[in-house]
Amino acid sequence: MSELEKYKKTYTDKKTRKKKIKIEHPPKFKPGFKFSEKTNSGEIVSEPQKTNKINWQEQLYDYFGDEAENYSVVPGTAEIRFWDTNMGAGDVQRMYYFKAKIVSNKNYMVDDDFQKLLKEAGKKTVAKKQTKKIDETFVVVLSDWQIGKKGSTQTIERFNEAIPKIKQQIKLLKKNNNINQILFAGVGDIVEGCSGYYDMMEYSVEMDYRQQQKVARRMAYKLIKETLPLFDNGIAAFIGGNHGEYRKGNKAFTSFGDNRDVQLAEELYEIFKEAPAYKDKLQFIIPEDELSLTFDVSNITLSIVHGHQMKSGVNAQAKAKKWLSDQSLSRNALADADVLLMGHFHFFSAYETSNRLIIQAPTLDSGSEWFENVYGDKSEPGILTLTLGGNNKWDNIKIIR
Repeated sequence: MSELEKYKKTYTDKKTRKKKIKIEHPPKFKPGFKFSEKTNSGEIVSEPQKTNKINWQEQLYDYFGDEAENYSVVPGTAEIRFWDTNMGAGDVQRMYYFKAKIVSNKNYMVDDDFQKLLKEAGKKTVAKKQTKKIDETFVVVLSDWQIGKKGSTQTIERFNEAIPKIKQQIKLLKKNNNINQILFAGVGDIVEGCSGYYDMMEYSVEMDYRQQQKVARRMAYKLIKETLPLFDNGIAAFIGGNHGEYRKGNKAFTSFGDNRDVQLAEELYEIFKEAPAYKDKLQFIIPEDELSLTFDVSNITLSIVHGHQMKSGVNAQAKAKKWLSDQSLSRNALADADVLLMGHFHFFSAYETSNRLIIQAPTLDSGSEWFENVYGDKSEPGILTLTLGGNNKWDNIKIIR
């Protein structure tokens, strides 16, 4: 590997990984098999694959060995999911999982006595329920700071005032909840950009690209440094927004991954990996060219996305529901999300649909003429916090103002 490649790929360097990363899997796609001799049928789920093709004979052999010839995959029953897996050190690998029904090629003769014993063994003893605290994750959302736009001084002041309030909220929740992890969820538009997003933008921004990146980096660094010590470990996951794109005119001209929000995450990773007190405590999930990330947090499947790719719908909620429905049809990882966390639309909303929660984070900036012109309303700034996991799956939604 050339020196250039080493520097380009620093944040995915396997040598920086200090602990084994557990590979999560989509819900109902845990690798393995189950088989009932009574019904002469079962189900098999493949080990994670790096390609979207599967050799079922190899999978059967892996599970059944020399007995593999006695089993067959039922045609037309195969399902596929893909999953963005956090490999550690900011490295995200897309893995494919396959599931299908299987049947035995042999007929098993089981006598009545065997069936009686099988039924007896299957009887469950009802145990007294015990209240157990389930692990939870505290989430703080970095959404639409848009550092560099008009009013950034007030945005920074608002941010500095929010830090002690966030710490107070953390300490309050930890008294009665088993919260041992923090997630810093960057859902895009941390910086404003300088050109190509709205009319007369070049005449209204207060900072150039370099200044925007520097201020945003220092703010995010302060947030992590102030709050991470209150937890056993943390995760920082960032996705790119439309204001992070490099544009000519009003269109992006590089790749999806070439984004200033993603660049900010890489810069933070480089900083914290050199800090002994933080490098073993903080994991980064950084996309390559993906516009969304899906991963597990405290047994909750979370997807984060900015929201600018949501086009169809009369309002923000309708756009999110339509877009999420389209993702389900394509069978990608978003289809299995329990919680969808997004930004872009500048105002807070939270609603449940099809047993999943869609949360739209508010902006932190000092107001948006674009938002007022499109929606006829003013967005109230703040920093969204909540908890994931536990007995309620999601809880303690609070906007820090």
